[in-house]
Amino acid sequence: MGILINFVKQWIAGENLEEAIERSKKLNEKGIGVILNFLGEELKDKKSVEETVEEYFRMIDLLKKENINGYLSVKLTQLGLNIDEKYCFENLKKIAWKCFKNSKMLWIDMESSDYTQKTIDIYLKIFRLYKNVGLCIQSYLKRSENDVKRLLKKRGIIRLVKGAYKESEKVVFKKKEEINKNFLKIMKILFKRSKNYFAIATHDEKLIKEAIKLSKKYKKNFEFEMLFGVRERLKPLILKQGFKLKVYVPYGKDWIPYVLRRIREKPSYLIFAFKSIFI
Repeated sequence: MGILINFVKQWIAGENLEEAIERSKKLNEKGIGVILNFLGEELKDKKSVEETVEEYFRMIDLLKKENINGYLSVKLTQLGLNIDEKYCFENLKKIAWKCFKNSKMLWIDMESSDYTQKTIDIYLKIFRLYKNVGLCIQSYLKRSENDVKRLLKKRGIIRLVKGAYKESEKVVFKKKEEINKNFLKIMKILFKRSKNYFAIATHDEKLIKEAIKLSKKYKKNFEFEMLFGVRERLKPLILKQGFKLKVYVPYGKDWIPYVLRRIREKPSYLIFAFKSIFI
């Protein structure tokens, strides 16, 4: 259990916001921006949802007070999606408004495929009101190419990731080669068609190199994004080439689902974490 806790500390910025802010300052000192996320998902009672909304309000205030180069990322099931869609949207709107007032970007994380359509519908609804909101799209979902094309027609802001939920092969690509192929295909669409800022979120060096090649052909406003505690030696190399980089910084006590997804996504992350600690 002790070794597991050491691994977890590599991926989680702390149990509270103040710890995450201190980690964020250190990343900023290296020229790396942050995307803060308060861990938790699939909340089913309004008290927990409202406490979560207040936590995100505190996050925005502290980011501004401490002059942190950083954004926020939320999951819609944190905001009451399992309780009532209208209630969820109203909570999202409150956070988006406060982000807008403080010149902060707000990302919406994509969760399991059970929530994909609802998440996209809510995103398009909030994006009509606030243009500082972006949406995560997962390349392992077979539907994602069409979703991206639809979102780009609305000038949506997209963060492209691979995906890490346990899903049926009916809805996702299972093989690594297929997921990477679809990631590259969607990435090319973003570089060719996007008229807005977007993010390429991967630790795959081959895909990063392909993104760099595309960036030379298509002059787009984009950035790389990576996870806290993963591929630490790769991050300075991206910065040295003049690209923007942000790191997803999760914190909180509800870390088990997040860590299990990281391991499921790529078991070798355990090796990366081990090397970060001991090498």
